[in-house]
Amino acid sequence: MTRAMRAAVGIALIGLAVAGCGNSSEQRAATTTAAPKAAAPSPDTIGLCGGVSDAQVAEATGSAGAHRVSANPIGCAWQPATGGDYAVTFHWFRGSLLRDRRDQVTTGSPATVRIAGQPGIEWRGAQSCEVAVAFGDTDFIDWSERSSARACQGVEQLAAATLTQAGQS
Repeated sequence: MTRAMRAAVGIALIGLAVAGCGNSSEQRAATTTAAPKAAAPSPDTIGLCGGVSDAQVAEATGSAGAHRVSANPIGCAWQPATGGDYAVTFHWFRGSLLRDRRDQVTTGSPATVRIAGQPGIEWRGAQSCEVAVAFGDTDFIDWSERSSARACQGVEQLAAATLTQAGQS
């Protein structure tokens, strides 16, 4: 149970206790409460760079020595040890629906996938892959690799690690 859910339950119990302190001759109105909603994904739940380490990126992609060269709360990039263009990228699209991403990527045709039990879309190129996966109700995460023939296996593994780290799988 998340901290937000525990807080909502605690507040509800306090309200019931206070309501029980009234005079029995007082007429009480019936109240209904909705079940608390799960907290929306936040930087605390996902972690910087999708919650994965440089070593996990290197292992998943087979890019020995991959190191992070860019990082902020919603996006990161890794380069291979030999330098060059970004080999792997992570982005967290907050307030963006997964379905809107389907026609925005031009690397290959979109294919529907499931990653760690969540719906997603995957695009395959000759030596690249991108996977976007639903993250909560209004966000999605996006992992891409542009350097190897086994790119989709790596980005699927990284997306699953991000979802697991954030408790979304």
